[in-house]
Amino acid sequence: MKKYWDDAFVFDFDGTVLDLIPEPERLGVALEATYFYPEGGGQPADRGTLAGLPVLDVQEVGETIVHWVPRTQQSQDLLRPGAPARGAIDRDYRINNMRLHTTCHLLFGAARKLFGEVEYAGFNIGAVGNLYLETPRQIRPDDLREMARLANEVVVEDRPVNARIVRAAEARAMRDLAVNYEMGESDVRIITVEGWDVAACSGTHMHSTVELGPIKLIAREVHKKNVTRIDYAVGKRAVEEMSKDEKSLGETADLLSTSREQVFQVVRKLSGDLQNTQKDLRKMRERLMDYRVSELRASGGELLGGVRLITDTVDYLDAAAVKAMATKLLTGAANTVAVIIGGADTLSVAAGCSADLNLALAGPVVAVAKKYGGGGGGKPTFVTAGGIQWSVAGLMSEVKQAVAQVITGEQP
Repeated sequence: MKKYWDDAFVFDFDGTVLDLIPEPERLGVALEATYFYPEGGGQPADRGTLAGLPVLDVQEVGETIVHWVPRTQQSQDLLRPGAPARGAIDRDYRINNMRLHTTCHLLFGAARKLFGEVEYAGFNIGAVGNLYLETPRQIRPDDLREMARLANEVVVEDRPVNARIVRAAEARAMRDLAVNYEMGESDVRIITVEGWDVAACSGTHMHSTVELGPIKLIAREVHKKNVTRIDYAVGKRAVEEMSKDEKSLGETADLLSTSREQVFQVVRKLSGDLQNTQKDLRKMRERLMDYRVSELRASGGELLGGVRLITDTVDYLDAAAVKAMATKLLTGAANTVAVIIGGADTLSVAAGCSADLNLALAGPVVAVAKKYGGGGGGKPTFVTAGGIQWSVAGLMSEVKQAVAQVITGEQP
């Protein structure tokens, strides 16, 4: 019998053992009636003790709730059919789960009011609550803030949270009933947050919204197509998350030498300045690249088997810029092979030949890159590789050797 449906605030009770399910390492105990909540519907099983033994798990198997305890001589002596068994539920853990579960109903009600076209796609309780919403609409940060505002308004309005059991036909006839499973002909338990949300639910809940405390939405993540996961905290954990945000805001304001109210405006200006600086830096690097390309072309490189081989190392270039520089060197060139290496922590290389040559450079260059933890690819006549962990001089030496063997036809 599911006594937790009668009163979710009973944490200590006297039970009677009905049946046992022995396994090698654990013992399943069925009671005539229990206040332990079994895992289900996204809510984890209660923690606690039974006859002084730790409850490892609680599961509903068919119509029976099974409490799993360690299988020892002591548990087999204490727990026999007909024997009394004192149950003690971890109060703080249960109430935290109840707060998170009830908050889920408030947030889904807020989502319905905000988005209209939204379906309940499930929820889960871990360190925080996770609500899954299915909607074609993209859920933005502003939406999260509005959801939190609406839910917290319901908290302070002290709305009753009620449970009742109805026939399946009545449940199917209910408008706006939130349900994420296929209803059969069994009776359905309905949880109602007065004037806010109605859902088919088997979990444990607080009596009133005011018992929840503050609600804080922590993060959102696209779970799969049209489904967004929203992480949230409630009560003490929500206060801790708010305090962290407040601390970060204060530290940021101090760092920027401004007030907390002006942080956004200052950061927006700095972001604009940074974008302009990055744009100027890109232009400067492009001018430096063009100048260096002109220098390299003028130098003529070194002749190898009748082919001009131009090489250079530029530490301030990233992989994309290395490729761009090699491309610039080869544009309009004839009888030329170019090898450019750039990067700081890891190295990138681009190697290619002018259009009048048909040199298969890709294989040998990628082989060198792989030798030192990198990888790459491209066309046979133009290849890029990156993620290379080695010295610039050492890499250039081996790449030049590999390219030279292609040019002279001396490949091993």
